[in-house]
Amino acid sequence: MPGILSSLLAAVHRFGPYVLAVNMILYFIELQYTQTRSSLDAGAWAGFIWIERVIAGFFTLEYVLRIKLAPHKGKYLRSGLGLIDLVSILPFWIGFYPGLTQEQLGLVRGARTLRLLKMFRYSPKLAEFARSMYTNRVRVIPIFLITIMYLMISSTVIYEVERRAQPEVFNVYGDSIWWAVVTSTTVGYGDKYPVTPLGQGATVLMMMVGIGIVGMIFGFFADSFHDSRQPLEPTLMEEYCRGVREEGTEGRTVQALRQTHRSNPQFLIFADTVDRYIG
Repeated sequence: MPGILSSLLAAVHRFGPYVLAVNMILYFIELQYTQTRSSLDAGAWAGFIWIERVIAGFFTLEYVLRIKLAPHKGKYLRSGLGLIDLVSILPFWIGFYPGLTQEQLGLVRGARTLRLLKMFRYSPKLAEFARSMYTNRVRVIPIFLITIMYLMISSTVIYEVERRAQPEVFNVYGDSIWWAVVTSTTVGYGDKYPVTPLGQGATVLMMMVGIGIVGMIFGFFADSFHDSRQPLEPTLMEEYCRGVREEGTEGRTVQALRQTHRSNPQFLIFADTVDRYIG
């Protein structure tokens, strides 16, 4: 029975990216015609609903299989990929709750786009990138704290300086936070801007600091992307695989690794590395 479930999960994992692509395409087509729903043929609208049900059932089956085959079920449920698997199907099942308003139902339908996060499971490159970001997570904390401090200081300064000169523009503190975010990214929508000399001078300084902070953030992502493209440390792996090769058990070893991967796709990088060194 576990072998059948493992084979079924492997098939689901293989077709997952294609199902996800079809799901997103149909969802955006559905969005295009949402405003004209009354003019849609009833059969066509029912088709959208049933396709969504089939796709949600597909991802629900994947989630159940992964729970069933996970060696440590609690660890899987708390893992990042486990949470992504849950979030990808949760909006569909919440949609059956009868007490939802039209606005809430629209929000639930929109949450289906969270299924795109499953690409971190289906794409080995994205998985490596996410793993690299997690490895470098200690660098995120100071960047996050610096960003928060900058936004708090800049929004408070501009609010105190400009609210008397432009009470209709900087009416509440939230207006200055919006301005600080827009200014720090140098987007500059132009809906809010300082008119006092002190406010304009402070804005110039804040823009310069904001550019530096944005540079730090992009630098972190660039480093994570670079690290994700670096090969794994080969020394121990080469020694292990050389011993496997000499004993003539490489076929059984690779087969066992692939079997493990079917129940735990996070094993992909290790299995691929062994495959490459054994040849």
